[in-house]
Amino acid sequence: MSSDPVVSEVRAQRASILESYDWDFERMSRDAMHRQWESGHKVVSRPKRELEAGMAPNALALRDRA
Repeated sequence: MSSDPVVSEVRAQRASILESYDWDFERMSRDAMHRQWESGHKVVSRPKRELEAGMAPNALALRDRA
């Protein structure tokens, strides 16, 4: 299997970032949320869409394209 240089770079960057948090993903996530909050940028939360009776769970994406 050949190695994709872009994938390799993304994995290396991910490892570098996690290493800076002592491999603590939860700590990294909390820090990211804190920086997002402190940035002052508006965060959009969209309401959860309900499935119609008998609709397959993946049908919403197909319906939205129509």
